[in-house]
Amino acid sequence: MNTATLAGAQASTSPGATAREDAALFRKITWRLMPLLCACYVLNYLDRTNVGYAQLQMKEQLGFSDAVFGLGAGIFFIGYAVFEIPSNLMLAKIGVRATLLRIMGLWGLASAAMMFTTTPTQFYVLRFLIGVFEAGFAPGVLFYLTLWFPSHRRAQATALFFMAFGAAPIVAGPIAGLTMTYLDGALSLRGWQWLFLLEGLPSVLLGIAAFGWLSNGPAQAAWLSAAEKQRVARLLAEDQAAHGAAGRHTFGAAMRDGRVWLIGFMSFLIILGIYALSFWQPTILKSMGLSVLQIGFYSVIPAVAGIAANIVVGRHSDRSKERRWHFALSAVAGAAGLALTTLFMHDAIAAVLCLALAAMGISAAFTVLWAVPGNFMSKSAAAAGIALISTIGGSAGLVMVGWLKTLTGGFTASLYVLSGALVLSALLMLVALPASALGRARH
Repeated sequence: MNTATLAGAQASTSPGATAREDAALFRKITWRLMPLLCACYVLNYLDRTNVGYAQLQMKEQLGFSDAVFGLGAGIFFIGYAVFEIPSNLMLAKIGVRATLLRIMGLWGLASAAMMFTTTPTQFYVLRFLIGVFEAGFAPGVLFYLTLWFPSHRRAQATALFFMAFGAAPIVAGPIAGLTMTYLDGALSLRGWQWLFLLEGLPSVLLGIAAFGWLSNGPAQAAWLSAAEKQRVARLLAEDQAAHGAAGRHTFGAAMRDGRVWLIGFMSFLIILGIYALSFWQPTILKSMGLSVLQIGFYSVIPAVAGIAANIVVGRHSDRSKERRWHFALSAVAGAAGLALTTLFMHDAIAAVLCLALAAMGISAAFTVLWAVPGNFMSKSAAAAGIALISTIGGSAGLVMVGWLKTLTGGFTASLYVLSGALVLSALLMLVALPASALGRARH
């Protein structure tokens, strides 16, 4: 009897059984957190980029020039960069629930207030405020994921989060087109005013929902049993100890860590490629003689390819517990896609396939890169470190795409420059960030 009991206990705690239990536990956590966080990221994308669609009507109705919209785009990133680190430091103190309520409530109201814009000054002020209020959202969520997922599971969770950012362009265009076309003139409001209103207010509501639905960490999660909370805490502690992160506890330590600045620079290089796809892809396709409707459908292909690569590469990186080569090969694939696009500027189908390759490589590289900081930073240092990385990477938005195109003389040379940036990021990961720098030799 006792022997049978002992054998049963040993079987229940075998490595295979433990692995299955852990998989079920983190699947439960994923389904609790990620749907809401992904929905927040979709609205984040819509509120950040809807001005690009709104300007199609605003320019004529308000008499705004291209220079006004260009300056407004740049001012957004200034506000975002300046308040990124303070926002994340505040999150570490007050928790994600209050932080998301603050961020989403304020950015949603500011975005909705864009409907009242009548002068360039009002436009600049509101765009700056949206950047200020939005600051800390993405890096805050990335920091939040470090509180729930050990490093070997984090790339997949990060991939799901970034999948929302990749999926948002699929719905952004149709929503903007339908709103601005069929609501134009309703209740004496123009279509662009409805666009700001209908995409701004849901952010406020979702911020309230996040406050009620999320918990600040596993210890506060009423939907986890006591045993599950203890298991998550033990796995996170073991993960921190295995990566040698326990000794780094201060903001100053994160600021002095050369790896943080290096990863920030690699993020900058990758985000240049992301902006290339975001801003130039429609123009490239338009130069091939495609209609607006065709551009909308063709643009879905790279977006879907990027989402698939996010999930597949992120999952494989987690399972193999390897980051450097997953990042480097993805970045090189993205570089190849951008470079090959220049060879097919008159063949829409071939160009879209090349852009899809670029989207797959860039999306996968960006996802894997964000799984790296948690390998060597403690929880207390991660808030500042992730915010600093995000600030450095986000400054790519200040590098005007139009300026690069003008400097290089056209799309072809510009795409080669951006391809080179992606290759450089791969080299930096392999050469300047050795495996030993990530806290565990197999990384």
